[in-house]
Amino acid sequence: MSGPISTDELAEIIESPDDAPFILDVRAPDQYERWQIEGKAEVETVNIPYWTAIEEDDRMREMLPDDRRVVVVCAHGDSSDLVVEVVGKDNMHNLSGGMDAWAVTLVPRTIYDDGHHFVIQLDRTAKACLSYVVGARNSNMAVVDPAADAKTYLNLADRLGCEISDIFDTHLHADHISLANELRQLTGATYHISEGDAIEAAFDYEPLVDGEVFTFGDMDLVVRSVATPGHTPGSTSLEVDGKYLLTGDAVFVSGVGRPDLGGETEPWAKDLFHTIRHKLAPLDPNLEVLPAHYTSRLESLEDGTLRRRLGDLLEKDPVVSITDEGEFVSYVVSHLGEPPAEYSTIRLVNLGVKEADAEEMSELEVGRNECALSKE
Repeated sequence: MSGPISTDELAEIIESPDDAPFILDVRAPDQYERWQIEGKAEVETVNIPYWTAIEEDDRMREMLPDDRRVVVVCAHGDSSDLVVEVVGKDNMHNLSGGMDAWAVTLVPRTIYDDGHHFVIQLDRTAKACLSYVVGARNSNMAVVDPAADAKTYLNLADRLGCEISDIFDTHLHADHISLANELRQLTGATYHISEGDAIEAAFDYEPLVDGEVFTFGDMDLVVRSVATPGHTPGSTSLEVDGKYLLTGDAVFVSGVGRPDLGGETEPWAKDLFHTIRHKLAPLDPNLEVLPAHYTSRLESLEDGTLRRRLGDLLEKDPVVSITDEGEFVSYVVSHLGEPPAEYSTIRLVNLGVKEADAEEMSELEVGRNECALSKE
């Protein structure tokens, strides 16, 4: 019987068709339906509740493949460990910490590194969320759209010899709990967010100012506009060193952020159109868009990062390239889908006006993000 596998190891092997495991998910069917493990490679998964897997262990040994790793998954890692022990095939691995651990796993991938300055993308694969660290070694560092696990950002800062001086949220998040305020309290860093999104916040923050510049070593991070609205009224894009544009949920590497999560739809869709045509389109087309979310790992490049040239997005993306306002608004409004009920609560938690303990926050975050338009 093989040993356990960590979520970091799993995140690596589900990127490659040659290494992709077989997933035996032993959670209850309703939990399984809410979200599963997904990767860039096609991951074959079967859902068999742990009590059935244990009672029918002979059948399990026959049905599970012998030619690849079988990763057994449950909510916390205990029931799946028991299944591995009872079924006992040599190629079975228990996922340490289960889906709880998978939910907060962040995979760092380097966007830029000249030996001193760096831009690192952190992929929360379980929710298709992206955050960033930007800074200079042995100097200061910014964290943008932090989520999942504060320790990851603190450990990165320590490894790079950096002080976290600034924390940014590109917008008020609805699909996940922001760690910006927690990191602010842990580090003493300044938390920046647009007043248009955080005017009701119950904690300290520094309102973003259009054109404001933050320096990390010799590299500048520029607030391109406090108003790239549409997804939220205060959505903000950040330009890094004239090379990258952190767009939050305004535009992704494919498509745009939905404009209905704050209670508005058509007016915010019009705002989003004007953001794209009048705020983003005039920028350098060679800027690489670095979004806060993605739809599928299949959108990633060979190095695993998710990014796309702004000019390419404006010219070729089926939604972003629409130049007629009426056509754009009509398309967006007709492709919204139903927003998850939890999103309104998450927004209140992120404003600090509603308290939630760790268990409640974990439950609110279950499932992938649904901040993009529906594909239907």
